[in-house]
Amino acid sequence: MKLKNKITTIILTSLLIFSCSDYLETSPKDFATPNAYIESEATAEIMLNGVYKKLDYFETDASYAKVQSFYLDVMSDNAFNRSPWEGATDFARGTVTAEATRVAWKWDRNYLGIARANSFLDAMESPNFTSDNIPRYTAEAKFLRAWYYADLINFFGNVPLIIVTADLENGQPENTPKAETVAQIIKDLNEAIPELPLKYSDAKNIGRITKGAALALKSRVLLYNEMWAEAADAAKECMDLGVYSLFPDYEGLFLEENESAVTNSEAILEVFYTPQTNPSFFQMPLMEWWPSYLPTLQLAESYYMANGLPITDPSSGYDPDNPYMNRDPRLSMSIYYPGAPWTIEFWGRIGGRFEENWILGGSGFKPKKWINDGKQMDRNNGEGNNKLFIRYAEVLLNYAEAKNEASGPDATVYAAIDELRNRVGMTTLSAAMPALSQSEMREVIRNERRIELVFEGHRLSDIRRWRIMEDVMVDALGYDPEYLGNMAYPGDGMGTTEDWQYVPRVIDFRSFNPQRDYLWPIPQSEINSNPNIDQNPFYN
Repeated sequence: MKLKNKITTIILTSLLIFSCSDYLETSPKDFATPNAYIESEATAEIMLNGVYKKLDYFETDASYAKVQSFYLDVMSDNAFNRSPWEGATDFARGTVTAEATRVAWKWDRNYLGIARANSFLDAMESPNFTSDNIPRYTAEAKFLRAWYYADLINFFGNVPLIIVTADLENGQPENTPKAETVAQIIKDLNEAIPELPLKYSDAKNIGRITKGAALALKSRVLLYNEMWAEAADAAKECMDLGVYSLFPDYEGLFLEENESAVTNSEAILEVFYTPQTNPSFFQMPLMEWWPSYLPTLQLAESYYMANGLPITDPSSGYDPDNPYMNRDPRLSMSIYYPGAPWTIEFWGRIGGRFEENWILGGSGFKPKKWINDGKQMDRNNGEGNNKLFIRYAEVLLNYAEAKNEASGPDATVYAAIDELRNRVGMTTLSAAMPALSQSEMREVIRNERRIELVFEGHRLSDIRRWRIMEDVMVDALGYDPEYLGNMAYPGDGMGTTEDWQYVPRVIDFRSFNPQRDYLWPIPQSEINSNPNIDQNPFYN
């Protein structure tokens, strides 16, 4: 049998992955039916684990997949990567093509997950398999299929919608209108929600999909598609479950030592890692000498003052000669800025203050999230930091944005933002900026999402769905390192001296085509192998 395109290849490969050796010896060689390979509860769980696997892993390069959230941020206005061979800089520069490796990775990984979910759901209907867990297993698979499709439509728009195990002899798939795929995602989630538990009591299932995860994803999908009232309702339903709360320490939220407490409070969907055996590969890429993840000056300047006012407000107290004094505490918890406390032991460097001019082509900044300051970096990538795909803070932000868009900035909108600011000891929005209009609140919420979720992979999706990329994807700025050397530390080390000046410079020239760049190109290999799939506009 001739396979007609990559999607059908993915489907067949997925089916074979779920097959056992006895089946391969006794069943037809050209097609695997779910009824043939479902055997037991253990087989079902192995198959379901295979569906989960595509959340955060792609066989060609696991380390690149694990730090994907940082690469998404360097494709936005949050950060810059001066290493084009890593495959992310072209997105920010507006020069990406349908041949890009990261385009193919995202497409292939999601469709592998979808194919596995479809074949697993077929297996759950097998008369040869019975279990009290079938409703839950089915719900988990439907969530995962919804997750993979949500990612696809977010980046590619109209993609083939395949919700059954494909008949490989029955034609090639076509682009499905995005609205139809959104409807299927919501249908899958609505069917999954009643069958999922609030939490799991047995250790072996910790980390599996819960009712809260399905509601949170539903709120995200509805928000991204401007179904404001429905998005607010889904987020509120998740908030009202009574299962989640903000972890009290924002900086500690991302440290390995607090993972158990975070799992039992703020984490809604996370991937677990184990040092050495399956390391997360978070810390070393952030702190290595090469400039892979460099926060921009635009990001640093987006943080408000600790009194809750933006630095552009004349009454905020912002001092350009001491730009990092009295700022939103999340700035110092998320970014190493010039003069920031720096106690990491790394390659023999133990500093009192952060000075990034030793990094070739740097911006003056480095990410601090996930870094345990004061601890020696492990050159063997032995960290086990979990990755948070959904956390309660996002649900609060989803609610605030959706509620504001649906009906304006009422007290519940303020309360959601205030909860985030209370955690870091910052002046609340209610106290700092009361009586905002809907449009004013919109800008505050958008900035709050940028700050709270920085380096977690949300910014690129946000600026795309808000249709503001042509406004924000301008040349990236950093500090000129020539003015950050020979540091003398007046007072607390954050002031300006004749040897210590904050002089902006362009660190990356960027371009954005609003007719093309709001969508990624569909992989050229897919276009070449399937004449029924249309390429996204202006990708030739």
